[in-house]
Amino acid sequence: MPKKLPTLASRFDRAVSATGEAREIAALQAEIDQLRKSQSPELEKQLATLRGQLEAQSGEHDIEVSSIDYNPAQPRRTISVSSIQTLARTLEKDGQITPIILIPQGDRYLLWDGQRRWEAAKFLEWRTIRAVIAPMPEDLHRKALLTFIHHEDLNPLDKAEAIVKEVASSSDIEEQSIPVLLSTVLRRLERQEQAQHLNGLVDKPFEKQQKVISQLGIHDNEEKLLLAFLELVLHPPSVRSNLMPMLSLPADLKQAIRDRGLKGAHALALSGLSAKNLKVTDRVATKERLEATEKVLEEELTVAKTREIVREIKSKFTKPKPSQSKAVKTTVQKLNKLNDTSLKEASREDLLKLKTALENKLSEIESILS
Repeated sequence: MPKKLPTLASRFDRAVSATGEAREIAALQAEIDQLRKSQSPELEKQLATLRGQLEAQSGEHDIEVSSIDYNPAQPRRTISVSSIQTLARTLEKDGQITPIILIPQGDRYLLWDGQRRWEAAKFLEWRTIRAVIAPMPEDLHRKALLTFIHHEDLNPLDKAEAIVKEVASSSDIEEQSIPVLLSTVLRRLERQEQAQHLNGLVDKPFEKQQKVISQLGIHDNEEKLLLAFLELVLHPPSVRSNLMPMLSLPADLKQAIRDRGLKGAHALALSGLSAKNLKVTDRVATKERLEATEKVLEEELTVAKTREIVREIKSKFTKPKPSQSKAVKTTVQKLNKLNDTSLKEASREDLLKLKTALENKLSEIESILS
């Protein structure tokens, strides 16, 4: 009876689904080939299991592009056509350097990472794309958010929407309430001169964060909200200043961010062209914003230049308030001093002259006011 071989599965535990392990994979495969020489039936059974494990854990796969589904938990909602076309040219010239990451779902796959590469592959009409396979995370949206949240190329609108969705999920606070609640608690802390306690908390352990937040004397929902932001490695005041305003932008500016690559700072400047600020209808304000947005994008204007354009447009619609007239003020004061006694002491000729002057001025005033 052949000697029972020890199980080999544990020897392959370190094989991972990443491209940088090629040397280790080759060594493991060589070990398999060497062990095969014993021709043991039991060994062959173990080797068959190991081959499947090795392929699933450490190999790259050519996956049908059409069998991949978009990830609804993906924070990045904005990918411009031009960026896809640019990447497509690179893929066509140099090939695919980095595999995408997929999550198996039955006979299909959910896209985890590599949306631009996948879109570019579709643009090029590739049949397959190289990928590595990962297990389904327990919390898909949160894992996707943490993957992308600190990417510099993730626009602030996508980031704000993804963060609000995650914070709502982790804190049980309604999404639409989060911007107002955050602004309210931070304003109160600033009035009480306690906002500085939030500085540096992002880098502290959770226990430290929890201790500091609990000492601020704020409501339970406010505590949960601040801790949720800190857990995502986000400084709450920065979120309020840089991200939350994105959520209240007009629809045309949000579309320009998503479809045209308009930057967040430019969008905030252009949002000053509102119906309220211009004292016009929504239709007129939208027309002015669209024209200004087009100019900003076509001429690739800086934020400072964008603000200058906004000021110029505002000046066309808002008339400057007339300054207080010193002469008018002095005249009114003098007229108020003309009491009954002063008028009775005046001659008839002087009174008639005053009456004529007042009637003429009153006619001019009525003309100006109308």
